Amino acid sequence: MPEPLLALNTEDRILLYLTDFRHMEERYVLPQALTQKAIAFAAGIQRKHLSRYLDEMVKAGYLVEAKGHVEGEKQRMLAYYLAPRGWERALAIKQRLAAIHVPVKAKDEVKPMTLDEIDKATSAHLTFSDIVREAMNVDTLDLEYLNGIDDRRKRAMDERVKDLEDYTRAVMTAWKDGRVSATERLLIEQLREHLGITREERDRIETQVMEEVLANREGIYRATIAEALEHGTISVDLREILEALRKKLGLSEQDAARVEASLAKA
Repeated sequence: MPEPLLALNTEDRILLYLTDFRHMEERYVLPQALTQKAIAFAAGIQRKHLSRYLDEMVKAGYLVEAKGHVEGEKQRMLAYYLAPRGWERALAIKQRLAAIHVPVKAKDEVKPMTLDEIDKATSAHLTFSDIVREAMNVDTLDLEYLNGIDDRRKRAMDERVKDLEDYTRAVMTAWKDGRVSATERLLIEQLREHLGITREERDRIETQVMEEVLANREGIYRATIAEALEHGTISVDLREILEALRKKLGLSEQDAARVEASLAKA
């Protein structure tokens, strides 16, 4: 494997990937490709480690961080694109890489090819960033393997969606009674770190869950009361918990009394 490819660090891979996206500051809706999950895949870095790199690159003036509308997303999200200083560094990297020949296996033949030649020889849409990432851990690139990059990218994105869905279900389970205990909060935070969910995604998901909880606040209170009544009379301690739940859900004392009376008659 050529030494220049080995020497390309994470920051350089991020910059190289973002050279495919020009004039992003002029767009009202930004592409999914500029979100953290897409950048993590392109740069070959785990999502949970990406934020540190992005924060440092924004502070250094290489990237612009923008919270705005992203294609296919209901909520505003963070996206990143190159600042002028980032363009300068990224284009210098790209110019250096353009002269590199990479050993490539096509059928049964291995021959050196430039990145442009590799791109033209594949049916998939490849970028310099894609080729560099794929070349990092192999001595010879396989052209057939490169042609499957779009499928691998899609699988990576699908796995990311599944992680977000798993986290959302955990948050909804914790909030089902209208409050989150200290133990539940700790477990949710551990799950967030394990799945590589960013703090921004966490806040967005919890906001959505709370909106659903509040929309069904009377139903939550009714289910909690019904479960309590299954055990007979409501104890003083349980009454305190129910009162705290009522306040958390924003139910009036009259509404809570009406719910409890209707269940007592049933």
